[in-house]
Amino acid sequence: MEFASAIIGPIVESLIVPVKKQLGYLFSSTKHVRNMNTKMKQLDGTSSDVKKHMDANNRSYLEIPTRVPGWLEEVEKIKKDAQSISSTGNGCFNMKMRYRAGRNAFKIKEEMESLMNENSKIIWTDAPKPLGKVISKIASSSAPSDGDAQNHFKSREKTFKDTLGFLQQDHKSQMIAICGMGGVGKTTMMEQLKKTAGDTKMFDYVLKVVSGQQINMFSIQQALAEYISLSISEMNPTTRAERLRISFTNLAERKQKVLVILDDVWEMIKLNDIGLNPLPKGFKLLLTSRYENICKQIAAGYSDLKIVRVEVMEEPEAQNFFWQITGALKQHDKELNKIGTKIVRRCGFLPLAINLIAIRLKFEEKVAWRDTLRHLENKNLDYVQESIKISYDYIKEEEEKVIFLLCGLFPDDFNIPIEELTRYAWGLRLLNGVSSLGEARDGTETHVHSLKSANLLMDSDSIGCVKMHDLVLDFVLGRVSKGDNPWIINHGDVSKWSRAGMSESCNRISITCRGMFEFPRDFKYPNLALLRLMHGDKSLKFPEDFYQRMENLEVIAYENMQYPLLPRSLQCSTRLRTLIFHKCLLMFDCSVIGELLNLEVLSFAHCGIRKLPSTIGNLKKLKVLDLTGCINLWIDDGVLKSLVKLEELYMRVDGKKAIRFTHSNHAELAELSEHLSALEVEFFDNSEVLYLEVDGMNDFHQQSFNNLRVLDVFKCENLRYLFTVPIASDLMKLEHLTVSRCPVLEVLAHSENGGDGVIKFQGLKFLRLDRLPKLIGLCNTANVIELPQLLEL
Repeated sequence: MEFASAIIGPIVESLIVPVKKQLGYLFSSTKHVRNMNTKMKQLDGTSSDVKKHMDANNRSYLEIPTRVPGWLEEVEKIKKDAQSISSTGNGCFNMKMRYRAGRNAFKIKEEMESLMNENSKIIWTDAPKPLGKVISKIASSSAPSDGDAQNHFKSREKTFKDTLGFLQQDHKSQMIAICGMGGVGKTTMMEQLKKTAGDTKMFDYVLKVVSGQQINMFSIQQALAEYISLSISEMNPTTRAERLRISFTNLAERKQKVLVILDDVWEMIKLNDIGLNPLPKGFKLLLTSRYENICKQIAAGYSDLKIVRVEVMEEPEAQNFFWQITGALKQHDKELNKIGTKIVRRCGFLPLAINLIAIRLKFEEKVAWRDTLRHLENKNLDYVQESIKISYDYIKEEEEKVIFLLCGLFPDDFNIPIEELTRYAWGLRLLNGVSSLGEARDGTETHVHSLKSANLLMDSDSIGCVKMHDLVLDFVLGRVSKGDNPWIINHGDVSKWSRAGMSESCNRISITCRGMFEFPRDFKYPNLALLRLMHGDKSLKFPEDFYQRMENLEVIAYENMQYPLLPRSLQCSTRLRTLIFHKCLLMFDCSVIGELLNLEVLSFAHCGIRKLPSTIGNLKKLKVLDLTGCINLWIDDGVLKSLVKLEELYMRVDGKKAIRFTHSNHAELAELSEHLSALEVEFFDNSEVLYLEVDGMNDFHQQSFNNLRVLDVFKCENLRYLFTVPIASDLMKLEHLTVSRCPVLEVLAHSENGGDGVIKFQGLKFLRLDRLPKLIGLCNTANVIELPQLLEL
């Protein structure tokens, strides 16, 4: 018996365990579903945090672990499965339904635990994304297919396809040069090739650097390093080149394909200086230049250099291009036809020149056409430069001209922020009849739009920015360097720059300081109104009396300066209205800024400032305070409430490293918000104590008001909607909402994308909508608005 028991016992046990487990699904069905729902809430909170982290990194162009998007998709799928079980109930009198619900809930809970465990092992580096990394998945290998007649010419298709073929060959044609005269369309073709290479994932990295007329090797090395997320602290150019060479070699050893583009090459560049001699396996170098000989010198030792020549348009194509843009019906007016035909010929069949002239003549009378032809026939200038001059002369508003010239302060191929143009224009008093920064911004954007329409400015790939063609920049630089108050602009090799011959009457200066170790001690410009310095290393030294004899300064802008100068001598600049620090370390006491009593625009965007001292409260004229990206910033009590003229306040910080608000800061912000017209702010840990009133606001940008409890909005003349749909969905703790006297408000929540959906104001108990004549609903897209705790409407 003992023997039988010894054998039978384990057998019975092995049978009972799975049966017991199956019965557990049935009799403990409710418990399994409850446990699953508890786990779902935990997973939901975790996935919400992951989404916010991912969104913040996307906005800041930081790396996202490759597993994260797939992980989020799996979470959404498992949540739908869980919700289907919860919604069907347990089926108390249906044994089969109870069993299935219990079994599925148990398995889903286990999958949720697995996902949460996996998430705990995902490492977020929050490192900057390599600018050259190709991530697009769109496939296209044909010539440019957009319908834009200004960018796509039949005569270029073969040239484009030939060049694309050279890029596609794995082991041949490591170096390709696109050559042709100025304005013929070399850079346009290069951009189209770059886009196609990226869309088809032909390369793992695409690195593009603009060389320009004044080569700054330090800048070129730095730009290439940033593309591959390489940090170079060394100042010696040879050492920097070696660091690049090692990194490029490592990419090649990992079998990464890399396209390096050097655009607008004017002078000989030694490949040794940029770590590309020899070109590693899998690398290709694409040059654009007006000069074939220079490309051949760069490629010395490479027998497989392919030179692609971009010629001017054929006359029938050029004529068609011109008449398409002007919209004139040439067959109905023989004289107009004759004038237009001559204009195209005088433009040398160059796309840029034809485009600039045709756009300006589009709505003009015949007399303007005759005058344009006369200018072209009587001038001996370059076709393109003369066409740019004609376009410039046609600008009717003086304000539009000065905004255009301000763009010359930025280097080749630079993304020019329209907001920065606005702040410069405000500080220099260039815009007439504006009483607020909002009005100045509207005026600047209007002028920029007009300049883009005239093809004097171009769209940028960065939101809120524009670009200027290098030939247009040449025209601007030639114009501002002359006259009674010339500008000094140097964004090339500072070692070749000298103050010799520079007039002290100069009133605007913009200098890229890479490679500069010491500013000239005799740097004195009594008429200077604007000073803009970029990319200064920590080794750059300034004389202590730097700002003396610059008492007429109205705008100072420091961009990417590791240690910008802020000595006591800054007090000399009593007329200063705009002071901008952007991406500067600022590891010093900035209390002295509080003595600049005429200051109206102050920006510390993305700077290493740690404290906003009480003296900033002395700036009674301040209209804009920009603290965007100032992580862990401490604001002294009394600063915010003292800024009685403030119109716009920007305090958004990504990545849960927000400004450290005190209770006093909260109270002051609520009081201050009564006269703001624009506010961007984020709260994380303690917002639940925030009571915010907004009076007269035109723009309401919230990045993260997850804990907001009370919001009163009234007298907002231009506010069409209060929230975007994602923000509305995040206001889980909002209890009290009042919106009144907003004459154009249409909906509370707005979505650009359309579509159906549900918005839930989970905690809203009190809602008051008062004197909103244009209100059409709570949301323009969602079919259902849920207010589960609403007590009073």
